[in-house]
Amino acid sequence: MAGYNPDFLGNEINLPVPTFAPSLAGDVLRNPLLEDEIFASYINYSIIMHRVRRSAIVACFNIDQNLIKDVPRKRGWDIDTRIGADFQLDNDYYRNNPWDRGHLARRGSLAWGKTEREAKRASDDTFYYSNASLQHENFNQDEWLALENWVFELDLDSNGKISVFTGPVYGDFPRTITPPGRESALIPSAFFKVVCFVNKDSNELDVRAFLMFQDEEALRDKEGNKLFNFQTYQVTITEIEKLTGLEFDDEIYEKNPLFFNENPQKRKELNIKQFPERIEVDQPTEMIAAGEPRHSIADDEVPVFIAAAMVNPSGDERESEWVSVINLSSEPVNLEGWTLSDNTHEPLQLNSILNEQQRIIQPGEALRIQPLSPVMLSNRGGAISLYDNQGKGRRIDRVSYTARDVEREGFTVRFLRRG
Repeated sequence: MAGYNPDFLGNEINLPVPTFAPSLAGDVLRNPLLEDEIFASYINYSIIMHRVRRSAIVACFNIDQNLIKDVPRKRGWDIDTRIGADFQLDNDYYRNNPWDRGHLARRGSLAWGKTEREAKRASDDTFYYSNASLQHENFNQDEWLALENWVFELDLDSNGKISVFTGPVYGDFPRTITPPGRESALIPSAFFKVVCFVNKDSNELDVRAFLMFQDEEALRDKEGNKLFNFQTYQVTITEIEKLTGLEFDDEIYEKNPLFFNENPQKRKELNIKQFPERIEVDQPTEMIAAGEPRHSIADDEVPVFIAAAMVNPSGDERESEWVSVINLSSEPVNLEGWTLSDNTHEPLQLNSILNEQQRIIQPGEALRIQPLSPVMLSNRGGAISLYDNQGKGRRIDRVSYTARDVEREGFTVRFLRRG
């Protein structure tokens, strides 16, 4: 089986699989039946396994968008006998619980070949337990799927070819699952994805790196009342390395546009507020490209918040949508020149729908913003951002919601939570 091809992108670009920090090297599963004793190679992808966790350390795969074909899905999953049953989590760990067998190398993206038969064989080859990871059903079928769809539909590349590295992150205090009569297994706290392609504008290697958490403890933010946090973050390669023990090729590190270490020149030039960088992403338009200035963010400075939204109203979808903002400061706030954005369409200028008196929002007062056009709240999930009038507009608040949040027609999505 061909497995992952480091020269797949062309343009004399070579992207080897990650190597291992000393803290990880001893946990890599080694077996004479595997390629170079560590690679479980399949059609269009390769996996390196963790001998203690019995799950993948990293999946490395190539996508050729030009050759992807719509083929039937295989039924059932198999044990890879080259790895051995003792080093894979079988269906006992996924049965009768909310944990999906989350494909690391996605079936739809790997179902490519010159013929339909080749594509079907490649699709079937993704159904090994070595390629599965414990992903919460809400995560696997919603937010993680959205990120995978972005990779599948990527249009920034010059030749339709993409190389991807992905795998689990466990954090310091991962949860466990213990099927009856079986050993406990660790549940990943997060997942990373590093996407590499030849940029169609520069004709050079381009990289986007992401982390998505399914464990609030791993994120260690202030929203401790939530069990899961499914926000996607664009991050640095260094952060992924520190969380996983993997060490990526220098070229991948250099071409990732975000910065981990303090850089005074880039701080000023690109309006970077903190290092390491971690950018919230819900739509492709929010991703940061090389040399792109960052938004000014004042979320913690101005106590005006997006409190709720009617995303999926009964009746007229466009006219009945609304967003509520609330002033939780002790002083009146003037919304003169402020804008509301869905991060996809043209922002709504609040001056266009609010008179001078309505623009003054008193302490403790909530304001319903309606109508929202040209802003549109998608029932498939999205983000809403509020900007003030300072400079090019500082981001005052940002909230996100998923398709699951708006399944019930006519119900409000609430964003304010007790910390």
